[in-house]
Amino acid sequence: MLLDVIMQDYFNIPIKRIAKIPEIAELASVSTATVDRVLNDRKNVSASTRQRVLQAKAAIENGETPVPRSKPWRMKVFLPEDAGPSTAYLASCFQEVGAMGNATIECVFTRKMEPAVLARKLRNCIGQGIEAVAFQALDDPRVHDAVVELENYQIHTLALLSGIESKSVVGYVGIDNRAAGRTAGYLMGRMASGPGPIAILSGGQLYRSHEEREMGCRAILRREFPHNDVLATYSGNDDIDGNYEETLALLSRHPEIVGIYNVGGGNEGVVRALNESGHVSDIMLIGHNLTPKTQSYLLDGSMDAVIHQNMSRAAQKSVDALIASLNNKPIQPDILPVEIITKENIWGATFG
Repeated sequence: MLLDVIMQDYFNIPIKRIAKIPEIAELASVSTATVDRVLNDRKNVSASTRQRVLQAKAAIENGETPVPRSKPWRMKVFLPEDAGPSTAYLASCFQEVGAMGNATIECVFTRKMEPAVLARKLRNCIGQGIEAVAFQALDDPRVHDAVVELENYQIHTLALLSGIESKSVVGYVGIDNRAAGRTAGYLMGRMASGPGPIAILSGGQLYRSHEEREMGCRAILRREFPHNDVLATYSGNDDIDGNYEETLALLSRHPEIVGIYNVGGGNEGVVRALNESGHVSDIMLIGHNLTPKTQSYLLDGSMDAVIHQNMSRAAQKSVDALIASLNNKPIQPDILPVEIITKENIWGATFG
């Protein structure tokens, strides 16, 4: 103890606190035996409990001060599985927010583009002690109905990255997707190699964010760049292989296109098709979310620009909004900034 004081006072070396099992158990609302099993990586502990224990340990050791409650809020976050590195990174950001001690957060991956599955998982929160839910919304009546049911059980819900028109959600956290689409269209109109059609790749019609990006892109091209009209919108199901096959088919039917805007995931499939067809240098490609993959595509010239949103900020703002709602405080709309990343400004940009 004396050595710790000397190190901190005279050498300005911070001493990391080691969380004790009883205080971890109290903060995570579990038994000391459960904490022991988690810390020693033993079996017979659910994934949600393991997350709560590790977040409580991190909160104590980081010196975070939880809200004055007998225990942290319990939250669940639903994200689509196999949706790429940006979604996986977002899940890790929620774990970091959970480590601040104000909430225990369980991230659950649900089958992509399956509204019935998402609706069922939302309803499963009832009776589990879950107080708030953030989810990447699928715009489907079954999801709408599940959100209304959660509200009836006083479970607060928030739409994340893709919105949903419902009075039952407390708000939305993400970028202005129409502005993102307009930004992509503006870049396409200014930077494409010349006059010619633009193709839009979408993940389908279940994400409102994809529809809004498409609308924004079409609007600005029609208004300011009529020489680069939108040929059509094609669906690759937000999937690498789907985008690969759709892009190959598109290029064989319309070799005259000068640009592709991918409003969703699966950029790897588009890049592979452009490379194999020999069009990577003459067709402009704009996609979303800076990841290690899209960074490499920007650097080697396979992609021309990435429209990005900060995932770390999205996680923090989502939890802040839900806690404010749980505390009956007003929630101010907080739209994340639309960021433009190219190979010329990539250094210093973060995947956050």
